[in-house]
Amino acid sequence: MTVRAAWLTETGQTREDTRVTLSGLLTPNALVAENIPLKARGGIVPGGFALTGAPGGMTCTVGTGRAFVQGGRTGQGVYPVAVTEPESLTVEDGDPTHQRIDLVELVVQDSAYDGTADTVARVRLVKGTPAATPQQPVGPDGSTLPLYRILVPAGASAGSGGLAWDSAVANLRYATVALGGIVPSAGFSGAYAGQYRDNAGVLERWDGTAWVAYPKGVGGIPPAGTLTAGSYAGQYQEDPTGPLQRWNGSAWVAYPKSVGGIAPSGAVATGGYPGQYREDSAGLLQRWNGSAWSYAEGRTTLLLSVSQTSEQSVVHNTWTQMTLQGTDVDDAGAWSGSNTYTVPRAGWWRVSGSVTWLMQPSTGSRGGRVYLNGNGVARATWLVGAGPGATSVGGTALIRCAVGDKLALYGLQNSGSTIITLGGSGYYTNFAAEWLKS
Repeated sequence: MTVRAAWLTETGQTREDTRVTLSGLLTPNALVAENIPLKARGGIVPGGFALTGAPGGMTCTVGTGRAFVQGGRTGQGVYPVAVTEPESLTVEDGDPTHQRIDLVELVVQDSAYDGTADTVARVRLVKGTPAATPQQPVGPDGSTLPLYRILVPAGASAGSGGLAWDSAVANLRYATVALGGIVPSAGFSGAYAGQYRDNAGVLERWDGTAWVAYPKGVGGIPPAGTLTAGSYAGQYQEDPTGPLQRWNGSAWVAYPKSVGGIAPSGAVATGGYPGQYREDSAGLLQRWNGSAWSYAEGRTTLLLSVSQTSEQSVVHNTWTQMTLQGTDVDDAGAWSGSNTYTVPRAGWWRVSGSVTWLMQPSTGSRGGRVYLNGNGVARATWLVGAGPGATSVGGTALIRCAVGDKLALYGLQNSGSTIITLGGSGYYTNFAAEWLKS
């Protein structure tokens, strides 16, 4: 049959059926493309098969471990192997003239495939050929997994001090992991896009054609000095001084230092992109629209209300600035002792004023006016004829202001003599302003 299953039929499941189907649990073998569908990446389970050499001798011990040995034929499957007790090996004495290389390997001999008389798994020492430039030998038969290479110097023997194990032994072991696992090894091609490996501490991803280093930092933000160029637009890194940088597709662009991209007051004069945010000096949020900062809708209210608490004398027929002693509310702290409001935020303001006059004399007219930067605002000017009692005159207007503009309230009367405004008597003169929008 060409469609096989493990532990499905009541009878007839072969050892080969079991090996081939269960090999799908391991990382695929990608040495050549045709291996990928049915061959696994053989290797040891990380941490096993440690070699220990006897000091001054020619004997070594290979420790316990588990491994998977992939058969040479496509349909042969993978052999799970476990060495449960240490294996002792003795290296033959060195050639009198030349050095040689011996090979320690894990071998599975299966007579059904390799023509040997044995069906067994073992740790095997393969003796190499002495030469001026010796080559690593190849196992004579079976499916193999290399473990170590041992360089045997000319004349080496137990009587001459044995082998210098630390320098004579080279590690050939390579690991395998379950499908989807991170292989702790390098020197092989990926089997599928999205496969990962650990290459000397660097996480790499197979993109289908090559291994691509993955950013080291948590969340994909590599530390300073790790990358020269970004891998994709929107990638982030630290620069050498600590702030965050964003790769825009061709260059690293400094990103605001604050968490969430909100720059603290004074950090950014000009925005880097529409939608960037910053705090102003009062702690309020501003948004860069591509050409200017505007206040974010939401926490937009700025209020001012000041009132006159004592009487004020006003001469005939002269616009006179009102003295307003009592502060009801001043969110920005912008009302000064000179009875002037310094605009703290650019945009449209709702400004209102009301001047209350003493009832006598009842001749002439009474007025109120908002001044902007020392000039009366025509649409914020109100006049009424004097009445038989106290007279209040005022209104509301929308005025567009810039940061630093000066607002003030003025009063006018043309009764023919000096009269007073009412303050602190139940009839207040009042000036108010409210920011609406940029």
